[in-house]
Amino acid sequence: MPRALTYVLILLAVIAVALFFLPLRLAVGMAGLEDSRFSAKAITGSVWNGRIEGAQLGPFPLGDLDAGVRILPLFTGELLMDLERAPVAGDAGLTATVGKSGNRLLVEDVTTVLSLGSQLAPLPASAIELQAASISFAGGRCQSASGQVRVSLDANIPGLNLKQGLLGNAECQDGVLVLPLQSGSGMERLTLKLQGNGFYTARLFLSGSDRAWTLLLPTLGFRPVPDGYAIKVAGQLAR
Repeated sequence: MPRALTYVLILLAVIAVALFFLPLRLAVGMAGLEDSRFSAKAITGSVWNGRIEGAQLGPFPLGDLDAGVRILPLFTGELLMDLERAPVAGDAGLTATVGKSGNRLLVEDVTTVLSLGSQLAPLPASAIELQAASISFAGGRCQSASGQVRVSLDANIPGLNLKQGLLGNAECQDGVLVLPLQSGSGMERLTLKLQGNGFYTARLFLSGSDRAWTLLLPTLGFRPVPDGYAIKVAGQLAR
């Protein structure tokens, strides 16, 4: 074997070994996660088979995740990382692919349920469920969005049955991520808007004029509007 070819093979072997043991923490930074309100208590293992403990996206806890970088997209200049938390009793688990393609931050095929806690208070929303949701941002602007979203409401309002929550599909409007959701009857509508800097607005509209609402809804933060009542909140997702 020619000496030059031997050197090339040795070099390739060294590169392969280095890549195999490349730490996952480095890939997390390269994927742009640390610039997108993502944090974790610990990141261990290699880029191909790693572990992220105590993962958090802004105010949303993601738990302990298995993580691994996809090999083939690297050849096209994309860094894509698969994340998974196995489902257990009382926990729907999580599957998602996150990463970077050029200047675009990608979140693809997310399926999970996130607890909203008091994030949207006093709007009575308790959880948000994502089904195969995909979103991309570039320069702080929403570039593309798809997938089904359901928001669960924690409110006991006479005349309303909101147990199934409000359902819709993610979309981009003028660089803003928009979730236009509604109930099965279409009489209740929730519009969530999220900008790249984490600033959000949420407006819940209830159509109707139930007598009990006159006294109850203002105490919950709603105000009368044409054809019903509405409540609107605004804020910024915490880091």
